[in-house]
Amino acid sequence: RELYVTYANGPGPNGQSDGSVHKLRTTSGTWTDVTPVKPGGTAADGSADTFGYGGVAVDARRPGTVVVSTNNRWADVDTVFRSTNGGRTWTSLKDSAVLDVSETPYLKWGADKPKFGWWIQALALDPYDSKHIVYGTGATLYGTRDLRHWAPQIRGLEETAVRQLISPPVGRAHLISGLGDIGTMYHERLTASPSRGMATNPVFGSATGLALATRKPSYVVRTGWGDHGNGAFSTDGGRTWAPFGSQPALAKDAPGPIAVNTDASVLIWSFVHWDGTRYPAHRSGDGGATWAEVPTFPKGATPVADPADATRFYAYDTDTGTLHASTDGGRTFTAGATGLPSGDSQYKLAAAPGRTGDLWLSTKTNGLYRSTDGGASFTKVAGCRASHVLGFGKAAPGAAYPAIYQIGAVDSLTAVLRSDDGARTWARVNDDAHQWGWTGEAIAGDPRLYGRVYVATNGRGIQYGDLLR
Repeated sequence: RELYVTYANGPGPNGQSDGSVHKLRTTSGTWTDVTPVKPGGTAADGSADTFGYGGVAVDARRPGTVVVSTNNRWADVDTVFRSTNGGRTWTSLKDSAVLDVSETPYLKWGADKPKFGWWIQALALDPYDSKHIVYGTGATLYGTRDLRHWAPQIRGLEETAVRQLISPPVGRAHLISGLGDIGTMYHERLTASPSRGMATNPVFGSATGLALATRKPSYVVRTGWGDHGNGAFSTDGGRTWAPFGSQPALAKDAPGPIAVNTDASVLIWSFVHWDGTRYPAHRSGDGGATWAEVPTFPKGATPVADPADATRFYAYDTDTGTLHASTDGGRTFTAGATGLPSGDSQYKLAAAPGRTGDLWLSTKTNGLYRSTDGGASFTKVAGCRASHVLGFGKAAPGAAYPAIYQIGAVDSLTAVLRSDDGARTWARVNDDAHQWGWTGEAIAGDPRLYGRVYVATNGRGIQYGDLLR
């Protein structure tokens, strides 16, 4: 007849710096402080060991057996404490843990071995097996059945937030992804976590940009938040990486999206701080060895390279509803079409593969717009009530235009849609049982397989679908 309560000085998952664990004996109304370790000490690296307490679970069949978790403990790393005597003494399960992440190698975070976890708030204890414990972190669910050996419990369930998707036209991988917290992934298989784990050299936390050279697809670039560089390139289609020779000073605190032109001779890198502050974009004509500011590029916009003309780049200024274009390899940008929807930084511009100046603009509930003259003018696409994000895949048999995929609506329902006739008509790809919450960040069709589409979700990983044959 005991109630255990964990406390923290903030709701979390960030910002907690103090906390405790208390026990209430319900028969007497007496509270007892049973905190395993008091926050505020000194960590092994000499920094302040601040954290709160999060998860709590008891063994219903063994009174006095209880587990609690720390939360937001970055210096000494979060842990799960276990007691078998009602909190009089505790054992840190992290100290003896052996973590097996062979099924999900990205959990090593580019290091030799994984960490026990962080942001541990979800915690469960099996009422039929006292040694079966599962806890949630900021990246996965770990479980044990012997209190020592732990492994992810997420087969078939992925919680990543996906930001960018590329489906290369050649190579071993049909998909490369950019994700929140865990950087960039090279997907050799679609039914297993990437064997290489997250991209290294350098390691990124969250990816902010991902692009490939359409006529030299072995060349891929990525950007993101990292401690040892914020931009990298690959010459083998995204399997291995190297940091740019240099980077603008802005990159460390405001790494934004990046574009590479069709023959890999020019890079355009935009800069946006996490708080939304926008900075001038920079251009490199030597693979990232040197960079120069591009004053005429709209600050913070997402650069888009023309898939067929190496001299052309585009950027949509969401503040003013203006399309800006460059015809001199990204050295200067000039305004084209104006008066388009504005005021939302999530409006997205896409360029149709294999064509020059064929642009598509998704403006959420304002609809879908198309330009066939490099952004000088746009026409609203009839029959499309909403468009959140748009991509392209292999054309249908006998069709002259690539298959178009979008998260959008032709009626009242937002869905995954495909058009095989240049957006004149649309077919729904998903169904009511497959919706996955927010899916408006990224979408890509496969240029090698007609009917295959990859959909980014915010918390359910990458979903993909194929035509029933």
